[in-house]
Amino acid sequence: MGSDEIRSQGFSLKELFREVTYEIDYYQRDYTWGEDEVRTLLRDLCGSFRNWSANPSYLRRPHTAPQYFLGPFVYYEPSRNRRYLVDGQQRFVTLHLLFLQLRLAAQERADTRAVDRLNRVITTDGEHFSLGITDHEPVLRAVAEARTYETGVGDSLSRRNLWARSRQVESQLAEELDAENLTRFTEWVLDRVVLVGIRAASADHGYRMFETMNDRGARLTAVDLLKSHLLSHVGANEDQLNTQWHEMLRELATDREDHAAASRFIKAFLLARCAREGQDEDRRQIDSNLNVWVRQNAAHLRLVPERPDNFLHFVQDLLKSARLFRPFLAAGRALKTGDRLETVLFNERNGLTCQAVAILAAIDPDERPSDAKDKGRLVADYMDRWYALRVLQDLPVQLADADTLTHDTLVPVLRRCRTVADVAAALGDLVTQDTGSIRDAVTLGLRGNNAHQIRYLLARATAYVEEACQRPHDVLAYLDRDRFHIEHLWANHHHRVKEEIPDPVVFRSRRNQLGGLGLLMGRENSSINDLPLHDKAAYYARSNILLGIIAPGYNQRNPLLREFIKTHKLEKVLRPFGPRETMTPVVQTRQDLYLSLFEHIWNPERLGLPVTAPSEPGGSEEPPAQARAATTQRRPAAGRRRTDVARMIAAQVLTAGTRIVLTYRSTDHWATIDEDGGIVLAATGGTPYGRVDEAGAVARGTKTCQGMNEWHIEDEAGVRVSLRTLRDRAVASGAL
Repeated sequence: MGSDEIRSQGFSLKELFREVTYEIDYYQRDYTWGEDEVRTLLRDLCGSFRNWSANPSYLRRPHTAPQYFLGPFVYYEPSRNRRYLVDGQQRFVTLHLLFLQLRLAAQERADTRAVDRLNRVITTDGEHFSLGITDHEPVLRAVAEARTYETGVGDSLSRRNLWARSRQVESQLAEELDAENLTRFTEWVLDRVVLVGIRAASADHGYRMFETMNDRGARLTAVDLLKSHLLSHVGANEDQLNTQWHEMLRELATDREDHAAASRFIKAFLLARCAREGQDEDRRQIDSNLNVWVRQNAAHLRLVPERPDNFLHFVQDLLKSARLFRPFLAAGRALKTGDRLETVLFNERNGLTCQAVAILAAIDPDERPSDAKDKGRLVADYMDRWYALRVLQDLPVQLADADTLTHDTLVPVLRRCRTVADVAAALGDLVTQDTGSIRDAVTLGLRGNNAHQIRYLLARATAYVEEACQRPHDVLAYLDRDRFHIEHLWANHHHRVKEEIPDPVVFRSRRNQLGGLGLLMGRENSSINDLPLHDKAAYYARSNILLGIIAPGYNQRNPLLREFIKTHKLEKVLRPFGPRETMTPVVQTRQDLYLSLFEHIWNPERLGLPVTAPSEPGGSEEPPAQARAATTQRRPAAGRRRTDVARMIAAQVLTAGTRIVLTYRSTDHWATIDEDGGIVLAATGGTPYGRVDEAGAVARGTKTCQGMNEWHIEDEAGVRVSLRTLRDRAVASGAL
């Protein structure tokens, strides 16, 4: 290899990490990928896998499936089996976290082949990590051993972030994939995901390449190409268009490190105001190549050569919309209480990033900033309420569900609204179409992969009570799982309540219900989490009201709290508990407390979403009744239709009310499938589990469960057939 010769080679992941150690040089930055980057990578991988696994020919002959290109990386190799990363550290570290979580899941289900394959990419010799970054070692060791890593004062940014992203990977994997798919996903990731390695000749050569990549001008982006296209057709208004384009970019520069802000905004604008309703191809092209979509749809956008003034008007609308959208852009990065835009940030954190499209669909570029802010607030509040109700009904809240809500329901409705009153009325009508209610969540709690969602509910309830009682509080701290832990009122010791609750399944379910949970500062939780409830009460009294109220006498010197209880009619539920009160009534009482608080927090009238239409149109150019009529054309997506059980119900392979059974350690656990494909455990009743994996894990008392394999139906002869076998038969016959 010549002194400056550059070579490239494609590697599958199983080849990339085979008996090779990767290290980084002194000039490399910390591991800085945040939630968005990791979420995007995993979502893309899982989505591509689902597309691959839906093709029967690929399943029969996996080697014929297209490879998934994960991008290039740059390295140099000073000695055999030892490589230094010049570019690509962020992806490599994230992949390593993915491998570790996949191995933990494989160990849980005793999948020895998957464990063996993952061992080969995680370590070089069974002991030393393939990713040889010394600073990461303690965190990776904790993850590998399924231990909690306690971050300390001296920890680097990389270590803190590494631990947070590890927990995110664990949670997102459980959300994206059913347990039975994890083995196949592992095989696909190792065999069909590839990177292209660009090999530098030496350390000095690698450093020069690093400088070149980081110091020289970036390639033209889709936004740059769009600007060039518009400039080339605007004629005499070229200078004016160029000036207004730069003004638009300045409006969007609330975070100088966010180089993709302009691209996201223009995509959202096009999706909100320009994409044709019901045209999925428009959405796909705008998202992947916005400038090409604008060129190809010139007639639809009226951006034609004979009307050069339209090109200027297009940019003027972008600029005016950017100015109106700026408060929401800022609110999505930091908590804004004065403008009552808190839900904008909550939605961003909950993955409802498509809210920008819905907000821009409601905003007219020429309207007053105050009206634009009121419209956007209503939209954000509606989406926050939608999210909370989905969580309470144990329905999916993934990106696909939010996209369906935004593009199929909200955008068509909001485009037809003119005034703030129109928006409020249209969203209020959507509220009236909601199925289910907050009160349905009679047994909802921690289950499977919903810790993030349950924390959100607890944080909103905790902050609501603290604010009403004029106590200092920090809802963002409540949302931070390092600062506040989800506290179980009852320790995980069934023997303490065995006389009251003989069935361990009922105990596990009840212990994890919302009524058995609260938010407690991490240092407190670590010291008291094993104590009986009445011993914890004194510690709870130093905490927030929702936990402190458990201690007898807590509210005696708190007139604001007593007034809050009276005003909200919570005398029977927001109260102390004596040492003789048992687990079941305490959990049921506090479950009712939380549901009552949620009814106040997400009350449509409180949010400005009237459930009955106003009698006066309020000067609207288009009567609100027309906008409301449009809402009846589309309903929110069915909740569980993507699960195999829900698909079998829809195809009448299974019928609502079917009883299923899981046998674990010689004990039969029974459940019933409801009309939406939810699983209701016979032992507990109450809120259905959305997935058979989650219901099975609770029944077994294990972290995971391959529900399709382990739940069975009984035929008329008493023969048990697994749900997986039933599904596969239906697929083979064409019924599914």
